[in-house]
Amino acid sequence: MPSTSRSRAARVLALSTVAVCGVGLGGGAARAADPTAMTPIGGGYTLETLQGFGRAAANGATGPTVDIVVVPSSYGDAPADREENLVLAQQRTDEVDAACDAVVTNPFIGCTTVLAPLLTRADADDPANSAMITDQTDGFFILGGDQGLAMSILADSPAETAMAAAFERGAAVGGTSAGAAVESRTMINGYVGDLGPWDGLRQGSSIIWWGDDADRERGLSFGSDRAIYDQHFYQRGRFGRLLSTLATSDARFGGVSKVGVGVDYATGIHNTADTTLSETFGATSAAVLDLESLSSPIAWVGPNKVLSTRNVVTHLLPPDDGGPTAYNLATRTVTRAGAPVATPTPTAATGPTVPGATGTVHLGGDVVGGDSTTVVSQVVTDAKAAVAGGAQARIVVLAASSKDKKAVRAYTDALKAAGWTGGTEVVEQGKKSPVAVDGAAGVVLVGETPASVATALADVAFADMVRSAVLTAPVVLADRHLTAGLGTWFSTKADPTAMNYEDEGIANFRTGDGAWQRGLGLVTGSLVPSLTLDYRWGKLYDVGQLEPTQIAWGVSEDTAVRIAPGAAATVVGDGSVVALDPRAAQFWTGPNGAIGAVNVLLNTFGAGEALTLG
Repeated sequence: MPSTSRSRAARVLALSTVAVCGVGLGGGAARAADPTAMTPIGGGYTLETLQGFGRAAANGATGPTVDIVVVPSSYGDAPADREENLVLAQQRTDEVDAACDAVVTNPFIGCTTVLAPLLTRADADDPANSAMITDQTDGFFILGGDQGLAMSILADSPAETAMAAAFERGAAVGGTSAGAAVESRTMINGYVGDLGPWDGLRQGSSIIWWGDDADRERGLSFGSDRAIYDQHFYQRGRFGRLLSTLATSDARFGGVSKVGVGVDYATGIHNTADTTLSETFGATSAAVLDLESLSSPIAWVGPNKVLSTRNVVTHLLPPDDGGPTAYNLATRTVTRAGAPVATPTPTAATGPTVPGATGTVHLGGDVVGGDSTTVVSQVVTDAKAAVAGGAQARIVVLAASSKDKKAVRAYTDALKAAGWTGGTEVVEQGKKSPVAVDGAAGVVLVGETPASVATALADVAFADMVRSAVLTAPVVLADRHLTAGLGTWFSTKADPTAMNYEDEGIANFRTGDGAWQRGLGLVTGSLVPSLTLDYRWGKLYDVGQLEPTQIAWGVSEDTAVRIAPGAAATVVGDGSVVALDPRAAQFWTGPNGAIGAVNVLLNTFGAGEALTLG
């Protein structure tokens, strides 16, 4: 896009080079009477998350020690790497052991953690390599890496059989990253080809191992039947991926989709008896996505067949804040502080709208510099129609900063490439110009950084020029941060860079992280541009918590909302528009600063659809 900090190509390269993710206790006799326990961790090997697993393993352990087996099957099966992988796996084993030792108390004298040498299919087929998994095993922990590789090694092997028997006896299963993915029987095994998070809402964008047939393409045989786990959930922008996977599961499983459970990096959650999700621990929160409670419709629309659905019930579950929150996978209901929370009733809404506007307004999510010209072509078509109706054959570009010259050139070039043969004129904030907006066929609003937009909108003369253009110009294209600046609130936090976009994806889910500032209020609701490319799903929840009476709109790259006079707002472009409806939600802030929420409704739209809720 016009900003040079990132591109899809750079993001693909970054993803391809991510290192393998090295991601009241009591005693009792055999654990057969205890419910089964899973502890998926979204990534990493932080002390807090390993201790969370250690507590799960110790809960009802047989004593005198808490006995844990570490499974490294996701590490790699190349013979040349075996020695190195065993060394690395032993280091992780020692970390698991130390974390467990730190949290167990009497009557235990500590933890005993051993590594099972299960790196190849031959290893898993030899019962000797899993002989340490016995009726005394209190837990086993699956290391991060490649979940598809892990299951190609473990599925239908003596090792998996031993793990399943221990699990049914009450041994806790935990794992990080790929080790979390395998804990659901239906397992996401990455993206198709070179697709990435920005493609997550597309039909068929993910590789799904269903686990409902006789082949080995599945998660663990004893994995969750009710949930599909996804990991690194905020860190790698995987909301779209899980939503489309759940929608696909609806058809696969006879019209009843699974529950999506997205667990973020350095965060874990307990799943007891494949029924109760509770006691989140770690850095952020776990997300729950449910397409069944409000009978969310499913369609695939637009040129890229993106998911169109309504009223997906979502919850963000941070560590408990004194009022424990739990989610029942069987009934798809939430309890908070012991009290049931009713499923919300959707209410109608439309929008966004531009009250008082006499022309057509396009609100772009980042529409220049990508692979699509659809939005700019629509703007040019509308501008030509305005010229035919008597407007001057010129388009004025209002730039929020004189530093946006490269971006301005990208927009003017894109207009010409889309067939605009009239003039283009540029007005920069803070500079006197003889150029008049009045009479022009169209206006393009360019704001490349949140800081420049904040500065520009504080300039009364520039803000008045923007306001006049939006309300009176025949055709307007706002893009990126000037799209956001037209709404109720806009984030002033700097864009993520190629070095920190994963960290920012996590931070977006912390209360107030968006550093929100009042926008011009020309558009109803608040807008979040570049939703999928920049992993900004958390900003929707953050501004929803800030302004819970309004819909928050996320606009993906190569996509815009088109608002014509007297007509409903519609989607233009190749991607998605997401509406977050917080009106029936409860929000709070977890003790770690993460947003807590129940009953937030998500709606996704594709090209040509009217933005109507209810």
